[in-house]
Amino acid sequence: LAPRQRLLLAALALSGFCWALPMRHSTAYAYHAHEALYYVGVPLAFYSLLLLYVHDRWGHRPVVGIAAAALLVFVVSTFRMEQRWPRDPRVAELQRTAMAELGTIRDTTRGKAVLVLGSVEPKRFRRLFVWKYYLAGSVLVRSLDVEAAARAADFIVAPDRVESDALLTPGNERMFLYDSAGIDDLFELYRAAYPQAVSGEPAARSYFDVYLNDDALTFVRDHCVRGDARDGSSVSVNPEDPEDLPGTRPGRGSGNLESWLNRRPGRFEGKCIAVLPLSDLKGREVEIPASR
Repeated sequence: LAPRQRLLLAALALSGFCWALPMRHSTAYAYHAHEALYYVGVPLAFYSLLLLYVHDRWGHRPVVGIAAAALLVFVVSTFRMEQRWPRDPRVAELQRTAMAELGTIRDTTRGKAVLVLGSVEPKRFRRLFVWKYYLAGSVLVRSLDVEAAARAADFIVAPDRVESDALLTPGNERMFLYDSAGIDDLFELYRAAYPQAVSGEPAARSYFDVYLNDDALTFVRDHCVRGDARDGSSVSVNPEDPEDLPGTRPGRGSGNLESWLNRRPGRFEGKCIAVLPLSDLKGREVEIPASR
């Protein structure tokens, strides 16, 4: 390679480290898995050098064959992924609607403090953290105490609709913007949902009491203080069929629900509450640890 080409190839291979070294405290965070994309230059440089070597040694035809084989592997893997994780057109439509509504909300909340609340519906609860990325430009208020967070916020964004004078987006369908003064109306919604979630005897008693219904496991601790909800919690699953675990963990026989770790238990009116939807746990035995 000419010196200029060598310089460009080296820049491609090393560019990821220009992110990792100055931002090492960010890349050390366990849930920033997608930051591996910054290192795409390493395999690109490696395969470029490998193909150049093949071309110099055996000519043009082997390189064409390798390119054709790589294209075939790409097509087959895409087809396999579609089979394993089929797209649901209804979910895609709901996501498009939510993203469009959040785009409008972002124009209003830019530069303001925003509290993002979860839904009382378990099937919508677990995906909420994704929507926070669509509020870029706002200051997201985080607190284990929902009431304290609401007092510090200018606006509230929630996937639940409550008819209130504080509702600023009455025409929306999926994501709703409220003036922070509307927190009392939203609290009424949570107060109404709470007795249904914890009706009857707990399915298990531990540091948190666990209630089981058709849609979710609800973890509750009464007389909860801030320290009780400070650390994230985890739930282990033991499938009846070991092959039933997600594709990233075949054959291990058990696994942690890491996606749930992204939500710490929330503190509301002296109680700590966390919801784990059951849609992804069909056919699995849930193991509830005795300690926090």
